[in-house]
Amino acid sequence: MPPAASTSAQGAATRLLILGCVRIFQPVHGYFLRRELVSWEVDDWAHVHPGSIYHALKSLTRDGLLEEVPAPAGSPRPTRTLYRLTADGEQDFLTLLRAGLLTLDDPVLFLTAITMAPALSRSEVLAAVERRAALLEEVAALRERMVEAVLRSPETPDMASEVPRVLLARTRAELDWAHDYLRRVRAGAYAFDGEPADWTPTPEQVDAVLVAGVGPGAAPGTRRSGAATDGTDPTEPQDT
Repeated sequence: MPPAASTSAQGAATRLLILGCVRIFQPVHGYFLRRELVSWEVDDWAHVHPGSIYHALKSLTRDGLLEEVPAPAGSPRPTRTLYRLTADGEQDFLTLLRAGLLTLDDPVLFLTAITMAPALSRSEVLAAVERRAALLEEVAALRERMVEAVLRSPETPDMASEVPRVLLARTRAELDWAHDYLRRVRAGAYAFDGEPADWTPTPEQVDAVLVAGVGPGAAPGTRRSGAATDGTDPTEPQDT
């Protein structure tokens, strides 16, 4: 087990998010990573504020999941620290990703995992989401029994059934999503590990990424279209 799996100060969802994003763009510096994650609106759904990304990078580096690498020679930008995954970081990322696809207790970890799911094979993701759907079916059946038990009990006011009704509605909504996701992935949606990339950046976008400070290790075809890469951040520490 990687040494940081149980000792990192970062929560599981934050660890997975930062490791996964570094993995996509590595080697990458903190400002580029912050700009990218802001475009994913992580402060809304993952509760990761932009300013905490630098702290997470340093924390994960101390834990041995990331390592600092020299900046590319001749970079037009001020010197910034670049990060990439270590072997332990890769193992921790995959462990968290697989656990996150199945968790029903940590919704933010699941949202992060489904975002990073293309790092796994298509067959593994399909199997995981099928298993998750089966677990959700069990939870939905339990919620239905809870509603019925409240309504049958003369000692319990009927209004107490509203909480399990809300929880049941949420579970059914996620089941609808899971079945739709499985249908789309079986039909060929997205590019998973071992498959040709489903998106190729234009030469102008590649140049923008390089100017932003991403090293030559950034893999073509892994970059999302439309992420901001221009400009500098006067508030960013120059060694981050």
